[in-house]
Amino acid sequence: MSEQEIREGMLLAVWDEPPLDFDPDTLMRRVEQKKSRRRALVAVGVATAMIAVASLALPGLLPRDRDTQLGSESPTSSSPTPVAKSEKELQRIGDQLAQGLSHTMPNLKEQVYSVVRRGPYVHQPNTPTPVNQPGDPEFSGFVFLTDEIGPTSLQVIVTRNRSAERFLCDGATTCRDVQQKDGSTVTEAETFEGPEVTKSVVLRKLPSGLYAQITSLNYNPATGSGLRQMVPVRVGVLTTLVTDPNVHWE
Repeated sequence: MSEQEIREGMLLAVWDEPPLDFDPDTLMRRVEQKKSRRRALVAVGVATAMIAVASLALPGLLPRDRDTQLGSESPTSSSPTPVAKSEKELQRIGDQLAQGLSHTMPNLKEQVYSVVRRGPYVHQPNTPTPVNQPGDPEFSGFVFLTDEIGPTSLQVIVTRNRSAERFLCDGATTCRDVQQKDGSTVTEAETFEGPEVTKSVVLRKLPSGLYAQITSLNYNPATGSGLRQMVPVRVGVLTTLVTDPNVHWE
């Protein structure tokens, strides 16, 4: 038998015997220390998880004041939101259009007046009050006039919808853009049926993206009646009205 085999046999004979310096009290202390260390590790893990949850909920609970860091990180709009005009401001626009039309066309029979309201405006002469509902136009209305043929009106629409520019020349016989000194552009369009003009419309595009449109038709757009051969106002006068510096569209 070799020396290695003798050593392994002796180890197998005493493998389940405690060492000579075995102390049961020391063993119990080590066990208690391991238990305490395990409890401490578990407590630290629970505390860490609670801190993580609190950090996620905290931004929603803190006030977002301008003086705090969270408040400073909130996004801000670079362009101001357009402010809706008051009823007095809208009527002032209509009155200025009526006054400008009276000065440009002194042959009109009766006093020129206008009604302008916020949103799309539909005039119903059989009702005591105009019908006005919120919608796409910023504001709209009519300029009422009476010439040698009879009473009629011009339609006024102010909007930010780009389709006003896109479809303006559809069906028009003539259509052209006229650049203005203030940076705006006026598109003039007319529709002919033979020698007669059945529709004249001008559209002014302001640098802010606002569109101001005035339309003259061979009938009264406020009532849908009063058919005539020729429009009461041509594009030359309409352009004068839409570019009047006293009319503050914005």
